[in-house]
Amino acid sequence: MINAEHKFFLFGMGDREKFIYKCGQLIKYKGYEVVFNWSVKSEEFIYDRYTVVITTNGGERITIKENESGVFVDDLCITASKLNLPDFEEYKYAKELRILHHEVLINVIDGKPVPNYFVYDKPWYRDGAMMGMVLKHTNNLHTIKNWILSITEIYDRNNAGGCEPDNLGELLYILSLVSDKDNPLVKRIIDEGKRIMVDGHLTGITDFNDHHIYSTLWFKLGLNALGIDSDFVSVPQKFDSYSRMFWMDKSEVELKTPFKSEYDKDYPYLWWACIHFENESFEDKLLSDTYPLSWERNASQAKYDRIAPLSSIYAENKFSAPHTWHASEMFLYLIEMRK
Repeated sequence: MINAEHKFFLFGMGDREKFIYKCGQLIKYKGYEVVFNWSVKSEEFIYDRYTVVITTNGGERITIKENESGVFVDDLCITASKLNLPDFEEYKYAKELRILHHEVLINVIDGKPVPNYFVYDKPWYRDGAMMGMVLKHTNNLHTIKNWILSITEIYDRNNAGGCEPDNLGELLYILSLVSDKDNPLVKRIIDEGKRIMVDGHLTGITDFNDHHIYSTLWFKLGLNALGIDSDFVSVPQKFDSYSRMFWMDKSEVELKTPFKSEYDKDYPYLWWACIHFENESFEDKLLSDTYPLSWERNASQAKYDRIAPLSSIYAENKFSAPHTWHASEMFLYLIEMRK
């Protein structure tokens, strides 16, 4: 985790307008227009309650808060829409779940789920599917429904323009969230899956490597989510370094290598997915007193110069936060742990 040079908080979850608070200013993300500017004596960040409390040099107390109705500066609503923001009090990690839920919802922009709205322009089907799992759990699928129903391409082509086979299952799963097997895209996806199959499993390059088990498991998951028979799909039994990332169905994975628990400081979501599979400990990586809790670093397709208005340190270090795949992986593991 890299700390920004100034503490900040992001407002505008879901389809609300996005705002940045830092250094006594509330700034619209689009155009970076300063809409409020205070001379600050002190500030308190209550991250898990989506709140910043400012005391000005003149002694005035200002509260910026986001809730299920909108974003408010004291009693003034500056952007509004309905969201479901659970307290998660029945869970062991309630505070962390509230923050991670925010980090997923904050990256829904113009109705589209993106990995980080500063450095990515388009949704990625992999990140979108993981976000969808979170939004389904919290009853917030309405925030991305229009995007899902507008999809026309079966590959997102975000990774250097490649047609990554895991996209097929991810998109089937995404469609299952708001549609059904009669969606016209479903037949196209299944036909493409069959076209790239060898011995019943998907082939092709994901993340610049062969991850045939991972891609095939996503395909089966997507089919099953839509109520489509997946018996024609066979999970290959060979090495795939992404095998342990598919915690959603452990029964199909034959693991031939020992678990390596090294933390990935660039792509921490890979580590979180693996420890979820293994039911391993994570407390030393939770960083509960920081914000954001999720990030990504040195990604090949991210445009890091665009995060400089939020943090020049982030831009210099090719670092983006929060990040939705990371936030989703953490959320979906922690949500299994009730008090």
